[in-house]
Amino acid sequence: MIITTLDQLLLFINTNLTGLPLLSALIYFYLKQRSPFLFSIITFIFFLIGSTSYELLVRFDTEFIYRYLFWALNDITWMGFIAYLTIKDKIPIWQSILGQLIVLPAPLLQLVRIVDRHYFDLSYTTYLYKTLLPIINMATVALCFAPLFVIFIQYLKNKKAEVEVEA
Repeated sequence: MIITTLDQLLLFINTNLTGLPLLSALIYFYLKQRSPFLFSIITFIFFLIGSTSYELLVRFDTEFIYRYLFWALNDITWMGFIAYLTIKDKIPIWQSILGQLIVLPAPLLQLVRIVDRHYFDLSYTTYLYKTLLPIINMATVALCFAPLFVIFIQYLKNKKAEVEVEA
């Protein structure tokens, strides 16, 4: 599927998990929260790269090798960006560590899938692959929204402190 119009892009984002990190990025942009915004926008960009390349990779990769290498490299690159921004104190360390732990199985699973599918021609990883990758993606999207809970708890603490000062 080649996206040629804005309507097609919006439909594509709406039908994939890709739109949710964008939604969280927009929320953080509105709230002026830079760290969660960076995490969400980087996640959105890498989800967009992965989802827009899917059909092209499937069409041209008849040997079932390059698609898994591309997706593993995409995940590893995301992990690298997140780690780099954490070192530069742009992303909270808790969000980075959780992100790394959540996404780490994805490239490993992609590489195991190459070996299973290409060299052994077995289907041992089929169910594991089709089950774990969506869970990993959903957990990554959920991690984009996790700072909202921190912001909300801080807001409640501030309100409680205001009420105590007034009383």
